[in-house]
Amino acid sequence: MNLVILSDFDGTIVTIDTAAYALQKFADGDWKAVEDEFERGEITFEECLRKQFTMLKVPERKLLDELDHVTVLRPNFGNFVQFCEEQKIPVIIVSGGLDFYIHHFLRGEGLFDHLSIRAPKAKFTINGIQVTFPELSDKGSVNFKDDLVRYHRKLGDRVIYVGNGLGDYPPVRSANFSFVIKDSALAKMCRNTDLPFKEIEDFRDAIETVRHLPRE
Repeated sequence: MNLVILSDFDGTIVTIDTAAYALQKFADGDWKAVEDEFERGEITFEECLRKQFTMLKVPERKLLDELDHVTVLRPNFGNFVQFCEEQKIPVIIVSGGLDFYIHHFLRGEGLFDHLSIRAPKAKFTINGIQVTFPELSDKGSVNFKDDLVRYHRKLGDRVIYVGNGLGDYPPVRSANFSFVIKDSALAKMCRNTDLPFKEIEDFRDAIETVRHLPRE
């Protein structure tokens, strides 16, 4: 049995939600109303992102320049990646965020070649950013994040999931073990449903926990 770590990006690996920041700054439409639909369970995670990203009708370069000023790695994430490489534990980013920015940011931090990334593919059009989501391998999956957890579980892997948002709740339910960002919406939901998790603010805590977790 292999150990694999799947992690959200926005608000988890980095301290802000870059997608929400971009929407707040540039959205041509009421992106928060769409968010409310998702939170009420009226639309899926993918439908929410698809609707919201079409509201972004700005050039890629402008988005990159804006996000570069505000995006910061959560403390010790780089050390966490190094630790996982030394332990031969793969780390996969599974994010509903803007894939081109995730790639751009990780290259700038020197981490791009050390991580796998699974995220919707973004295409800039006159009608906003169009996104294509990874195809589900399990039709029973709640969203593509949950699907990746289920895929690895079926391979016999032991899955650790790291997240902070409501879209991360289904994969947390499917994972063997979860880290949840302190005081996040996900932490509140997990508490409300008695779902076990370890709360973190700093990836140093994750290193120490993973170091002592059983591999089987």
